[in-house]
Amino acid sequence: MTGSIVHQGQLLVHIAENGHSFELDCNENTLVESVMRSIQSVTGINFGDQLVLCLDMKLESQRPLSAYKLPSDEREVFIFNKARLQNNSPVPPPEQVDIPSHLEPPLPASSHDPHPLDDASDPALKALPSYERQFRYHYHQGHVIYTGTMMKYEHCERLLREQMVQERAVEVARGNLDQYYRMINQNYGDFMKRYMQQHRMHSDLLVNFGKDVEKLRSIKLHPALQTANRKCLLDLVKEENLRKSVENCTSSHKQFENKVSQFKQTFGEVKRRAEELLSSRDFLPIKNLEQAIKEHQRYINEQKSIMQSLRLVLFHFQLFFMCSLLLTKSLMLMYILILCWNPFL
Repeated sequence: MTGSIVHQGQLLVHIAENGHSFELDCNENTLVESVMRSIQSVTGINFGDQLVLCLDMKLESQRPLSAYKLPSDEREVFIFNKARLQNNSPVPPPEQVDIPSHLEPPLPASSHDPHPLDDASDPALKALPSYERQFRYHYHQGHVIYTGTMMKYEHCERLLREQMVQERAVEVARGNLDQYYRMINQNYGDFMKRYMQQHRMHSDLLVNFGKDVEKLRSIKLHPALQTANRKCLLDLVKEENLRKSVENCTSSHKQFENKVSQFKQTFGEVKRRAEELLSSRDFLPIKNLEQAIKEHQRYINEQKSIMQSLRLVLFHFQLFFMCSLLLTKSLMLMYILILCWNPFL
């Protein structure tokens, strides 16, 4: 179903990829997981591929609807198919619109639609049934066209409603993206601040290692602590092991620096795309489309008026033929009565 009116104990769920809507019977104790399972059964979207949003909140499957103040006629739930959100994912299949082809009414023929005046002796009366059949044929042709037009118009209204759902889904997704982007942007800023402090400190340690070694070498131990192999502070540690550790730290420091550089580049691309999406407001020309459909309503009204007029004319046609037939029978009956009254005529 497609609509926006929610009754008590029902949850209105929209599918973002096609604008279809479903009303599910549930209450505040129903788990979000149950809603997702129901949607999987009617739409085929896998449970693990469903992203459930309401306003700017992501609904967690293990929590009840009451945690999100649902069900409510003031809140809509949108389900996104994660498989459709990938860059290389195929587009959704086109919407199926079933419009039967025009069923032409059968051509008028006296053999299929006999009329009492077909055998009238007066040529003018005999021609009247043919006129009636032809007019009735044109009327049925018009009715077929009008019915087809109404079906197409109803499909247009339905597709418009679904596009309006998709427009609202984009707004909900944009709100969720904005919230999530602000969070990761804050985390990124905190990380980079901490990283720069650590990077500067580690870089200073590595750059000054040689100087620090010389300082340790220059500081002599107290004579009471000196031995043949221990004359300065540097002799208290294994210099070779220190230099190997410095080499390893320098390599790790460079690798981590490269990783952070890649991370900065990736985040820069994410930031660019996120801000581009958040600043983009033009999605679908819904207002123009809605206005165009409303403007075409007048053509429906014109066709309806024409069909009402044709129906009235057809009624008068049939009434006229009936009167003509009755009049013909009345004249024949009068002639018979006259003959019976005066047989010498």
